[in-house]
Amino acid sequence: MYIEKTMMADGGAGAQPACQCSDREGALPCRCAPLAFPYIPMQNNSPKRYDQRQALERGTLFPGLDLPFHRELKARFPSVNSALVELMALDFAIDEMGLYLVTHKDDQEALELYWSYIRLAKEGRKKYEAMYGPLRQTTITEGGYRWLDDPWPWEKGGNS
Repeated sequence: MYIEKTMMADGGAGAQPACQCSDREGALPCRCAPLAFPYIPMQNNSPKRYDQRQALERGTLFPGLDLPFHRELKARFPSVNSALVELMALDFAIDEMGLYLVTHKDDQEALELYWSYIRLAKEGRKKYEAMYGPLRQTTITEGGYRWLDDPWPWEKGGNS
């Protein structure tokens, strides 16, 4: 059930109809729909896990969260800089493990894996920055605005 009201935002010809919904409904473009009560189940304790290499390749540590469209995207759009993609995958795995540990604080194996991913990411970031330059603005802001200096990351050899 909805009641249409005509809203005259521009005071004339371009009037947009608007919906006024009941307390048990939410507004869609010129329609009302029942409100939803979402439910998100938590993972079981000690769910199956991919090994470290598979987790980085799949973009998730947990087979239950493996989404096949990720593989399709990788196939269609191969990465240009695999070192950067690995760092991004590690950061994703660290975030995912952190979220898992919020609800599974007693999982020692997951905690050890979390810290090993953090160590790998620190090492990888250090190697990446030595080859390609800083990844974050905060890496080079100490004492000035060095990110404005040539060469820019996408320039080979700068302006010289």
